[in-house]
Amino acid sequence: MQSNRSVDPRQANGSAQLFEFPCNERVRTMLRLECLTLRYSELTAQEAPSAHEAALSTLFELYDLLSNRSDIKNELLQELERQRQQLAKFEGLPDVSGDRLRAVISEITAIFSALGDVRTRLGGHLNELEFLMAIKGRAGIPAGNCGFDIPSLAIWLERSPERRRNALNEWLGPLQPLLDAVELGLKLLRQGASPISYVAPQGSFELSLTGQQVRLIRIEAQDARELVCDVSSNKYVVALRFRQLGEDLRLIPLQSEVNFEMTLCDF
Repeated sequence: MQSNRSVDPRQANGSAQLFEFPCNERVRTMLRLECLTLRYSELTAQEAPSAHEAALSTLFELYDLLSNRSDIKNELLQELERQRQQLAKFEGLPDVSGDRLRAVISEITAIFSALGDVRTRLGGHLNELEFLMAIKGRAGIPAGNCGFDIPSLAIWLERSPERRRNALNEWLGPLQPLLDAVELGLKLLRQGASPISYVAPQGSFELSLTGQQVRLIRIEAQDARELVCDVSSNKYVVALRFRQLGEDLRLIPLQSEVNFEMTLCDF
């Protein structure tokens, strides 16, 4: 399995460059849903008609991703239950804040319950909206959403930003329990382990896993260079290769060391 940079850069601190590598398909899907959700939020928060038109494309991507993963609801329920059981093991231990632990478990329980109550097929309501289906049907055509193709879209884009934003939030609404579960699941996974400092001579590094069941690998490099980190992993070893993005946008092998921190998230 291999991965390049695939994380919202706002999660990095300062000038650090942050990379994430999902080690199973469940986490991979959760990261993709997170990526699309962040993009949707950014576009919806803006006021330009072009931003809200782009938000519609992102909405379709979200539902297309979910239509290809019909089991995602059960996958997330299993993930939240697994994390709840992991946290329950810390109850009563010294140096563990009981109030904080109970609050987190309560949050998991609430989101678990909300997700469990979702009965309708995710995205099914979109098929009932002729307006959205007309836009989605032309999404694969270059400039297929011009005003002469879909006049209703052109008129909708002339509405006030607040009216458009309210509609976008309403169309996303049925997904909210699932997106809340993704957000919480990834947060607990990321916070469940501490980073360790390493050095990659000439940009390469390997680490034996000794049977550790890792679900997510996070690499953070405090480096002024524009780096790309290629990651490969199996149940025995993690291998990294840092390369630099050149002015011609080609990846250049490094001849110097890279200082970085790596977190093996196995919570």
